[in-house]
Amino acid sequence: MSSGTSDVDAPPALFEHCVKVYESMLSDAHAVTTDDLNGSVGEIIVYEGFLTQLITVKLNLSVPYYTSVRKALTNMGCIRQLRRGGSTTPSQWELIYEPTLDAFMRQQPKKERKPDKYQQQQELIDNLNNRVAQLETWRDSINQVLVAKFGTE
Repeated sequence: MSSGTSDVDAPPALFEHCVKVYESMLSDAHAVTTDDLNGSVGEIIVYEGFLTQLITVKLNLSVPYYTSVRKALTNMGCIRQLRRGGSTTPSQWELIYEPTLDAFMRQQPKKERKPDKYQQQQELIDNLNNRVAQLETWRDSINQVLVAKFGTE
């Protein structure tokens, strides 16, 4: 009997928020003509606005998502800040490409699993055994020096 779930994991909520934020930015964006260093002319898509308000007011996401979503979108290479805003000045963001699950998973830091208690205890025992072995080697070398100097053990 099937539980109704597939073998494919659902995308993380943060990724879904990134998609919604990018789509919202794109809906309010406009094309801007630019000159590059080589003198050629091109167009970029620019969102100009208050990203915090877009995330917290327009999309009704909680405030802590602002930093996570912004970092994820910039780490994926989906957006690039052109101008930093202020209290009354909107920021400008270049929209480069839509977020993909693959890009999202690549930019996520790998979480290292903590060793379980057994592994921690075994590591402690191994470290203590190594220290005891080093002390025994040191003791044996001292004994050899004493035997050589005084002739008996």
